[in-house]
Amino acid sequence: MDYLVRAPGGVALRDRKDTGIAISMATAEYRWRHLALLISILLLFVSAPFVVSLHDGILIMNVISVSVLVAGSYALSERKYLFAIAVVLSAITIVGTGLVLAFQQTWALVVSSSSIIVLVAFFCVTILSYVLRSGRVTSDKIFAAICVYMLLGYGWRFVYSILLELQPGSFVSTDELGRNDYIGRMLQLRYFSFMTLTTVGYGDIVPHSPAARTMAILEAVMGQFYLVALVGRLVGLHIVHGDVERSR
Repeated sequence: MDYLVRAPGGVALRDRKDTGIAISMATAEYRWRHLALLISILLLFVSAPFVVSLHDGILIMNVISVSVLVAGSYALSERKYLFAIAVVLSAITIVGTGLVLAFQQTWALVVSSSSIIVLVAFFCVTILSYVLRSGRVTSDKIFAAICVYMLLGYGWRFVYSILLELQPGSFVSTDELGRNDYIGRMLQLRYFSFMTLTTVGYGDIVPHSPAARTMAILEAVMGQFYLVALVGRLVGLHIVHGDVERSR
């Protein structure tokens, strides 16, 4: 018996076959959306040390950063209301970055870093909810899980940036940077963030104030819990799906 259903794109379909085709097309359309986000994040990390010293290095970094925002928003485009929120938060973040470049004062840096933290937290929560959703463990879910881990390290950098701006001397480093060297400090804090997240800790940057040490502890614990909980979840789902396929 024919019946009408509504496809993801809003087109009315008449039977189960048409519905299956529409769902497959919708799934294929978003299959690599988190891979695009992961590539843009890696591009941002790899290119930063090489382009910041150029004459237009800051402008180039801003362009690459915008690509991360676009890729992150695209990763949520399947869910329209989340996509709308991501676009608004991304726009606020771009404005905040412009304030830092224009004024280079404490309040501008705090506003900019705070907006980025909110955006990164939003991306992490929404993408992680997709990863933990019941269903088959696909390559896109694996890419999404990696994206969340990278975004965690990226976001904590701005937490440390706010802390360092409000409490100078929160970190002690073997390579001291000038207070006005914004790009150099951000690269240094990104390095510290990922060394803390992965619990490597080379010791060339050390949290000095109680607040900095507390934040470092929280990031390290979060990084380890994330890996243990997420890997366990993905492996568990993979085993369940394997048992189902073998029982058919």
